[in-house]
Amino acid sequence: MKESKLNQESIRKLTLVALLTALATALSFIKIPILGASITLVLPVVIIGGAIYGPLVGAWLTVIPNLIALTEAGIFLVTSPVGCVATLLLKGILAGFVSGVVYKALSKKHPIGAVTCAAVVAPVINSGVFVLGCYIFIWDYLVSLAGENGVGIGLLLFGLAGLNFIIELILNVILCPSILRILQIASKKKLV
Repeated sequence: MKESKLNQESIRKLTLVALLTALATALSFIKIPILGASITLVLPVVIIGGAIYGPLVGAWLTVIPNLIALTEAGIFLVTSPVGCVATLLLKGILAGFVSGVVYKALSKKHPIGAVTCAAVVAPVINSGVFVLGCYIFIWDYLVSLAGENGVGIGLLLFGLAGLNFIIELILNVILCPSILRILQIASKKKLV
């Protein structure tokens, strides 16, 4: 009987992780253009998935969306294919994993506060690793584009990374605690 219950829980977890993977994948195709930045709603799914099922699931949920993002990587992919793939995968995997670790470390005391902290950590890592990857792999190219006035580098840091970071941070801090609270209420009523 005990083994059957454990098996049912494993099947339930696997099914829900598959659904979260499908949701993250679908959301990666929906782009919200805001002042030249392209925002997706993948990170809240990653953060909630990592909070519920742990850091490895949080990391996993970023893999397919970031592979899809390669189709839009443009000049980064052309200039440094290995660097682009490494940067996109690493930024997502680290953001998902670390946000899951943060939630797990803080959730015993206050789950909503823990998911809010995880919601802050994820875009910090996501954007930070992206900028670091750009610096390591395509910085010389960006400098050559920037010319004397440095417009190209300024656009990268503000437009792609800065603006994207600010919007993702705000969305995550609003959505993740709200989603977690809804899931808490639903699970008490046996809806989830």
